[in-house]
Amino acid sequence: MGTHEPMPNSLHAEPLRACESLMLDALCRRGADRLNNLIRYHLESGGSRIRARLALEAGEALNLPTATCIALAASCELIHNASLLHDDIQDQSTHRRGKPAAWQCFDPNTAMCAGTLMLSAAFDVLAKIDTNPVKLIRHLHQRTADLIVGQTADLQYEAQRWDTEQYLQIVTGKSGALLALPLELSLIAADRGYALQTAKQAGEAFAIAYQLADDLADWDDDLALGNCNIIAVIQAQDASVSAQQARHHARLLAQTHLRQACEYARQLPDQSGQSFIALCHTLTLSVCTESSTSCEKS
Repeated sequence: MGTHEPMPNSLHAEPLRACESLMLDALCRRGADRLNNLIRYHLESGGSRIRARLALEAGEALNLPTATCIALAASCELIHNASLLHDDIQDQSTHRRGKPAAWQCFDPNTAMCAGTLMLSAAFDVLAKIDTNPVKLIRHLHQRTADLIVGQTADLQYEAQRWDTEQYLQIVTGKSGALLALPLELSLIAADRGYALQTAKQAGEAFAIAYQLADDLADWDDDLALGNCNIIAVIQAQDASVSAQQARHHARLLAQTHLRQACEYARQLPDQSGQSFIALCHTLTLSVCTESSTSCEKS
């Protein structure tokens, strides 16, 4: 995921602060100053905390206790931020959220250790929830595995060997896992397991749309760096397709998946997908703004 994620409206300022405190409490260790400083630097560098907000708002809609909502939010953010620390090292990305990446400010080894600690802490936070802790932990492991498999495939990217279907599968694993997670964990904690598949489909459809929008915005940079980008994948499949035509195709594909994401989110119980729908609408506007002449109404 990119650095300019759309953010749903939220009035959960106090729970978000509690989420930040819970993450720091789970991570910082006595006598580990360098590690603690890197963790604080990374977490304080910004980020819209989309996954935390989704968990807080879905949990509230499902009438979960506030403490449970905060723990779910913290767990999702810990997994996400662990993936960012590791991604930056693997991709040799020097900046994150407009600032030097943590591994650049400190060192790669400490950043790797911080990411690993975040992964472990995410499970520890879930273990303290009274309702369905075993199911929550097992589900978190499955989504973490999905994320890692997707990241492994992404690191093996070669435009000439990929087609659009492979691209979508990689995005689904790498990004969809963590975008569906806040909804899924909330549903498990609220004993609404029957809706997990719908939440998964909503998260995966949105993840594809977001990555397509990100690729459209980052095409020039990705081309220069040789990074995975849908435009390169489309053109590799058909040499007669121009970059402009590929952009148009990617834009329409993004709009299609956003409509799907909204439809799935509307089916979630107790209107627990409302904040997710707002997130989809925000991204739809972004995709349409990217080229209003070819934007379809959604």
